[in-house]
Amino acid sequence: RSIHHFSDPKVGVVQTRWSYLNRDFNFLTEVEGLLLDGHFILEHGARSRSGLFFNFNGTAGILRRAMIDDAGGWQHDTLTEDSDLSYRAQLKGWRFVYVPGIECPSELPVETYGFQVQQSRWAKGLTQVAKKLLPTILKSDIPRKKKIEAFFHLTPNISYPLMILVAALMLPVMIVRFYMGWLQMLLLDFPLIVASFWSISAFYLLAHQQLFGKKWKRGIFLLPALMAAGIALTIINTKAVLEALFGVETAFARTPKYAVGATGKVKLQEVKYRRRSGWLPYAELAFGTYFLGMVAYALDTYNYLTIPFLMLFVAGYFWAGFSTLYQEFHGRLQWQKARQAQLEFEKSAT
Repeated sequence: RSIHHFSDPKVGVVQTRWSYLNRDFNFLTEVEGLLLDGHFILEHGARSRSGLFFNFNGTAGILRRAMIDDAGGWQHDTLTEDSDLSYRAQLKGWRFVYVPGIECPSELPVETYGFQVQQSRWAKGLTQVAKKLLPTILKSDIPRKKKIEAFFHLTPNISYPLMILVAALMLPVMIVRFYMGWLQMLLLDFPLIVASFWSISAFYLLAHQQLFGKKWKRGIFLLPALMAAGIALTIINTKAVLEALFGVETAFARTPKYAVGATGKVKLQEVKYRRRSGWLPYAELAFGTYFLGMVAYALDTYNYLTIPFLMLFVAGYFWAGFSTLYQEFHGRLQWQKARQAQLEFEKSAT
């Protein structure tokens, strides 16, 4: 269904759309599906139809070998070698085709930390590609609009360190603005909050509506969780972006997959490459507590308009921290039970 596009000798990649075998497995996978739908329905579709650069997604596509060779081959100096190759190939004049009507089934991470590992790898890799290729892109003779879009495509993860900065400044700003009246706050803050939430909501809900038609209203219910999940990525993705900017090399971290369907059960004791989260959930709980303190301060100073915004941060950080710790604790218990049963069986056999 894809191969006929290569009858055009200028076509180097045909990319199809991801679908998800376990979208309804749990609340997290529903949110992940909504996140990725925005990418595959709106981002990829708009870039492809507009003749702008877009990237091969590492899977669910076909690549022409001559294109790979002409672009300089696969290179290992970024964690998203698919995006790196995509930009080098398109700079060489190769054309990429996106076919959203062809679905390629995939599996979403079912655990919080697995999701964070995946997203941080993408954040670091894309920032590495920006650092590596943006000078070449900006000096090339491609149209200006393609350069501008390439810049925005490769640098969005800078927003994560900026979100950390905003989080740190929020309490001092609230204290400084203690004497500001509610009308002034309404005139300054409300339009900014509405504009921010409206753009995000429209982006993901439109993609959801394109896929699910009349069932799109389920996406409205998922939107607060989607925003909270984005907030939950700020710490690990800030670390990833800073590592990319300062040239800190790390190994490729696999995203845990369990071959589960929508109603399957994850047997963590059988998984041999689950990663440990280390300090991350404790940092997330500390950030969540910081924002919970800000909620208390907002209540004490009658700053009620900021509370829904602050609660997204509280929910995002607490959700990430507590769910990661619970899943790892539950996984250790399962492993210990399985190990004990094996030892008892071996003992009885001897």
